[in-house]
Amino acid sequence: MTLLRQTLLFLSRRKELEEFLKHNPLARQASRRFVAGETRAEALAVTRELNRQGFKVTLDYLGEEVSDPGQAEAAAEEYAGAIEEAAAAGLETGISVKLSHLGIRIDAEFARRNLLNVAERAATVKRFVRVDMEGSDLTEKTIEIVRGINRQTGNVGTVIQSYLRRSSEDIDVLNREKISVRLVKGAYLEPKEIAFQEPEEVGLYFMRLVEALMRAGTRPAIATHDERLIDFAIDIAFIFGLEQSEYEFQMLYGVRRDLQERLRQEGYRVRVYLPYGEDWFGYFMRRLAERPANLWFLLRHLKE
Repeated sequence: MTLLRQTLLFLSRRKELEEFLKHNPLARQASRRFVAGETRAEALAVTRELNRQGFKVTLDYLGEEVSDPGQAEAAAEEYAGAIEEAAAAGLETGISVKLSHLGIRIDAEFARRNLLNVAERAATVKRFVRVDMEGSDLTEKTIEIVRGINRQTGNVGTVIQSYLRRSSEDIDVLNREKISVRLVKGAYLEPKEIAFQEPEEVGLYFMRLVEALMRAGTRPAIATHDERLIDFAIDIAFIFGLEQSEYEFQMLYGVRRDLQERLRQEGYRVRVYLPYGEDWFGYFMRRLAERPANLWFLLRHLKE
């Protein structure tokens, strides 16, 4: 299964496959299982319905690896505009951003300024900005930028991936500065020198990091669909005396809806990660890589 995952992650970078799927009506239809739509209006409509059901939301305007400054600035404007419009509509949502979408491959300072613009505008409407973690080559710079901007605005958090061997030290740094962390397993292809390769190792390290977040973190966000890890997080939170309101579970739109609903009914805070936008191919392929059932879901649609 590891080979299948590696193959799908490799294909997620193939432009010819991207062009085929993005112009295939059946593939676009299949992507709607995991993506709210291609427009802000579609995303806000889904947000409103999720809020009605009792879920919090994090909007994610899809895009990454931008090399044109104009596209990066347009992405920053969309991030900021989306959170302002959501706040004006009274929706319970934050926003998740990628630094490679804001131009970090062009220039780190340029991306930092774009993120500061988004964070300041989000702070004005009392909303939170989560900076996604991308490939390991951006980990150090992402944490550095997040730490700096959070000191200015106080409303920025980030993501830590449990398959990276460095993550325990990173969480210690972020905990000391009271920066909120979303903990995920990780969805990029990384070498064994810097990342655990076996699911069992990734899961055990995830547990270790959950304990660190529950012990000393600020509003920890546990992002997994693995019920074993969710149960562990609940137990550790209880041991450290945390109330249900002091942490939350985050799950992907379209994945394990039954589990999302069960946790919500049990009184836990559940936030749905809700992506939207025209640049959905890479995100969709990573969802396929995570679970073979998702791949069969796509193939079934393409054959219909």
